Amino acid sequence: MARKLLAGAAVCAALVVGGLGAVGPATADQLPILRSARVAHHHLVLELSVGDVQPVELLVAKRRVVNVDGALLPKNIRLRETIQLPVSASGVVRWRSGKTLRPGTYFVQVMAVDTVGVTDCPPKQPSCNEHWSNVRRVVVPPPS
Repeated sequence: MARKLLAGAAVCAALVVGGLGAVGPATADQLPILRSARVAHHHLVLELSVGDVQPVELLVAKRRVVNVDGALLPKNIRLRETIQLPVSASGVVRWRSGKTLRPGTYFVQVMAVDTVGVTDCPPKQPSCNEHWSNVRRVVVPPPS
């Protein structure tokens, strides 16, 4: 019993000490929330909730599969585009892609980075400031 208690205390201490340099789960105001994604003349039009993060990249994939970080898999990406919003943008913002998509079904996601607080990542966590939005499905209709 004493060994289990000691082991439990050691694990708790390691988690507390290790948590100082680790990346914890993001709070709701840190996540870029992709409120909607629609198609207008083969361009994507996104509506994003922006908090303490700045959307910087749009990913469009043919499959909804994500990696352990929550990002769409690179092998499925069909379009990657830089998002340029004013730094002061906050609340709900709209953005239109510069590139067009061919007819088909796609899955859309936005990557954002921290703009408040510590913005440097430890050497072993080069992507610690990246936050991935939810994934939305869009259908680009064939020309009529």
